[in-house]
Amino acid sequence: MRLITKNIYYAIRSILYMAQKSNKMTSVSELVDKLNMHRAFLRKILQVLSKHKILKSSKGQGGGFTLNMRPSKLRIIDVMEIFRGKMDIMDCLLEKNICPYPDDCALMAKMKDIEKILYRALETTTITTLLKSRNKKTFIKFCFFDRV
Repeated sequence: MRLITKNIYYAIRSILYMAQKSNKMTSVSELVDKLNMHRAFLRKILQVLSKHKILKSSKGQGGGFTLNMRPSKLRIIDVMEIFRGKMDIMDCLLEKNICPYPDDCALMAKMKDIEKILYRALETTTITTLLKSRNKKTFIKFCFFDRV
């Protein structure tokens, strides 16, 4: 199971780019050009983010997308759950009704502990956190020039 899917990756990169523009509209064409993303795939992601009130959209000349909330309030887990639902990294290989030891499984217990730690980290990581966490050169390379 992948924790970060392509949808989530594109969504977060787009949000990071828009967060730096201080509420200025960003067109799909600009995102495609600056972030090397596929237009049709990106449009669907932006529409989903708009539907969930993460982005505001504007049609027509000069239209595009802008953040609908402060970057300091937008958590990574919020974006992830839009595209993948509630996180559950530990699904037992055996279905719970088949497993004879669901309450005594050492592996499942440890994985659940790890899942809680991961979830807490994702809950406290915001767009602002990501913007501040990297040096400028690394951040620009990650967000604007690498390919998926």
